[in-house]
Amino acid sequence: MAYQFPKRILEEGAETQIDKINNTCRRTILETVKGVLKDEYEEVLKDPVFGPILAIVENKLIYSGKIIHSFICKQLKVSKLHELWFLFAKRPLRFSMQEFHAVTGLKFKDEPEIDFINWKDDKGFWSLVLKQNSKIVRDELLKECKAWTYVDRVRLIYLCIIHGFIMAKDWKVSIPQEYIRLVMDFEKLRMYPWGLRAYDELLASIFRAREDLHLKNNYVLDGFSYAFQIWIMEAVPDIGTMVARCRNWKGSGKVSYQDISSLESHFDKGELFPFISNTGNNDVVDDAEFIREDEKKDERVGRIVALMNAKQDWNQFAWEVEALSQNVELSDSEEDVTEEPTIVAEEPTVVAEEPIVVTKRGKHKLIDPGVESRKKQLLCQRAAEHNSGVSGDLKTFIEGLFTSSFNSLKELVQKDIQERFDKVHNEMAQLKETMSQVTASEIPGPSQSEGKDHDKSSQSPGPSAAKGKANGKAAESLPPPAVHRSPRPVRKDVQNSEDDMMDFLNNLSQSSNIKVEMETQEYLQDAMGNLSQSSYVKGFDPSQKLNGEEPAESPPTLKDIDLHEDRVNDSDYSLVFVPEDSWAKLIKWSSTSMELKIGPSMFTSELAARVMGPTEWLLNNEIDAMMYLFTERTSLRRWEPTKVAFMTCMFSIQMKNSFEEFRKDKKKFKVSELLHQYGIGELPAHGRTRLMWDLDVTRMYVPLNVGKHWISMCVNFVSRSIEVFDCEGLKYNKEVEPFAILIPRIVKAVQSSKNRQQVKVKQYTVSYAPMPYLLNKSSSDCGVYALKHIECHLLGLDFSLVNDNNIREARQKIAYDLWEAANDPVLISRMAQYTPPKTITNPLVEL
Repeated sequence: MAYQFPKRILEEGAETQIDKINNTCRRTILETVKGVLKDEYEEVLKDPVFGPILAIVENKLIYSGKIIHSFICKQLKVSKLHELWFLFAKRPLRFSMQEFHAVTGLKFKDEPEIDFINWKDDKGFWSLVLKQNSKIVRDELLKECKAWTYVDRVRLIYLCIIHGFIMAKDWKVSIPQEYIRLVMDFEKLRMYPWGLRAYDELLASIFRAREDLHLKNNYVLDGFSYAFQIWIMEAVPDIGTMVARCRNWKGSGKVSYQDISSLESHFDKGELFPFISNTGNNDVVDDAEFIREDEKKDERVGRIVALMNAKQDWNQFAWEVEALSQNVELSDSEEDVTEEPTIVAEEPTVVAEEPIVVTKRGKHKLIDPGVESRKKQLLCQRAAEHNSGVSGDLKTFIEGLFTSSFNSLKELVQKDIQERFDKVHNEMAQLKETMSQVTASEIPGPSQSEGKDHDKSSQSPGPSAAKGKANGKAAESLPPPAVHRSPRPVRKDVQNSEDDMMDFLNNLSQSSNIKVEMETQEYLQDAMGNLSQSSYVKGFDPSQKLNGEEPAESPPTLKDIDLHEDRVNDSDYSLVFVPEDSWAKLIKWSSTSMELKIGPSMFTSELAARVMGPTEWLLNNEIDAMMYLFTERTSLRRWEPTKVAFMTCMFSIQMKNSFEEFRKDKKKFKVSELLHQYGIGELPAHGRTRLMWDLDVTRMYVPLNVGKHWISMCVNFVSRSIEVFDCEGLKYNKEVEPFAILIPRIVKAVQSSKNRQQVKVKQYTVSYAPMPYLLNKSSSDCGVYALKHIECHLLGLDFSLVNDNNIREARQKIAYDLWEAANDPVLISRMAQYTPPKTITNPLVEL
């Protein structure tokens, strides 16, 4: 195949990985100019020729040196003077003036009849430069351009686009006189063949970079290399997807050498466009308008195009590699290479995506945060497609194997099910026969049976009597229990258990209407007739109802499965357990319409029902009530921890609104009087502590709502940190950021004038408490978890003590604690002494 097709400049998989490309085409140049000359920049943005070029700056397309360098390494060495050929996944791609024009839209035809040399003197700044034939450096001009005329400043914008982006010369290189003459006449400027000049400059730079490419660790790339990158993104759409949304050149994704290599190795079904024109991809191969008179003919390129038209399968095509030149000195490792060298993958080196021009540093935020997920999804999809290729014979074999396996399994399952049904049927038949023999041997005579039935009917109605009365009056005579709990073991002595068993057997023996032919279920139901089987017993099961009657509301029930003496020593006793006698008091109160004051909230039956749930989402009222209760427990020393503060939901809202003001103007931001009141303990007004942050208070607990989800956190003034408690184990950095930034400022603001100078404002660190996996399955208990996590953290208890198994008891415990506190004489007395806070002239906060 020698001399029939062009050769690769480097072997597939042996592409080099350089440290950096010192590209002179920098987006930061135009961003700097835009910041200095905003009005003039917007004027040029409307230009039909240069406006589309500025779209690269407006859309903040990131420069990827790795993509550009990897493609320079994938070149085919052709004899063409004005076009380049590359390989990606063994498929050929062409980069010519046709593709460059389709990407940039810049003019590519010479206009010999137009005089681009002569210019009109307007006695402005640039006219003086041309008269003196002086050399100008752009960064110096930005410092003095404000004294120029508006037109001269617009000309400076054009010169920065041409010299720093289209022709892409170094920032400190003087502006050529030719460019200055062109900007003196905007009409001539737009008619100049910038596309032709920029393309030639870019090709010359790529040719220079290609020389001894395997020996270079970095190089300079002049010319409009952004256009080269955009062509790659258009020709290989998958690369555009990894970097950005390539159709509008917008995005900020970063691509590594491994990403490109992985995509290329799994590019079996990927889409690729070897030829691009204004009319569409692959529509035009050789447009006569782009043919240059001095272009060389290369029949090897013609053979490539012919094979492409014939739908050649390039995966099986073997491309030869250009041999190294004789004057290249090999290193020791290269001298020992055999005929089939082994390629060793080295650690990737870092390629500078775009050299930093300004010295200001800051955290880089992605413009398109979804680009990373799209890149990973694309690579996984291509890898799956690559590994999914199965030959026809193998596919048939696998299908047959699965079919036979499933048929065998189906037969085994059917046989096993049939055996089980037969076994159950035999056991039921034996049970029916045994029960018939036992009851038949103890059936009393007619007179005895009538007497017993008479006595029995005079005592209590049986199930038959209940059925005979359609209105269910017999059932209504049963007294309903005041409170009922979930089933749990009841302690009885052995004699009582034996008596119950004998009563049950006697009931079986007194059944006189036994029919052997009855079905087992009907027989057992009739045999156990003295057990209550009524469909409705008023007051016992409120979920039942009579015909035409609305179902009664079900009173809350405890879910405790152990007795008080069994639970008192459990580690979660104080968090979730409510004694039955105490619970009965709460249930009795819930039947009334009484309202009780509890801190900033009113404890009502509606609030109690919402707390006990189990599918209700907690609101601000109950959250604030519990935070008030925590405050009073620590103030009254009912809990041991001291120097603790508890905030309300309103505090979190105030912090969020203040943070918005802080972001508008950080330098002029001052802590509001409202936040100052929180810092000195005057707020929250209910349970006012008058304890100053970081002096009298070492810890502070805050509830926080993050989009219909409750979390809580502990602010530690000693360690300058915030620990976040989230039952779902997620991270909410954006929502916690206001607290990490503003709390240090509040701490400084509340200090005395003497101590304030010694306090340094430094953002608090944020950490997240580890949580058990798959917590909060009901998705409505997040508020309960947020409160209980505060309680656990304050008392030094493990978070795992509260989980989905006892979260309903935790709800009931919260309801009981609030009710008990609302009836506490000490707290009632303290709440009666409540004084509202002083009026603060801060603007109202819209909730």
